[in-house]
Formats: sequence, C-alpha cells, structure tokens
Amino acid sequence: MRVDLNEFKDKLFDILNETEHLPIIDIVVEDKRNRMKIYLSDGALFKIQCEQEKEKL
Repeated sequence: MRVDLNEFKDKLFDILNETEHLPIIDIVVEDKRNRMKIYLSDGALFKIQCEQEKEKL
C-alpha cells in the first residue's frame, strides 16, 4: 500500500487528535507548509514538519 504525503498528514492528525496519552488542547494544521503545531495543556508547543523522502527503503 502506497501512502502519499497528504494521506500521511491526515492519518497523523487523526492519531494525535484521538490520543488520550498527551494533554493536547489544540492542533493547528499549516497544510501548505506541511506542518502541524500541537499545543499542550501545560503551555508547551511542538511543531511537526512532514516531508516525503523520494528514496525507497
């Protein structure tokens, strides 16, 4: 099964949005920049940058 970058970002968002293991209060998606900002209840901010490698494993 091949997964493109947009599908990967969608699945990653779903996983983060549904988790009960992190105190996430907001997820801001910057789709054109392929980036997500994850805000936690303790005030922490994490950024996830998604890029697809062209190399095959």
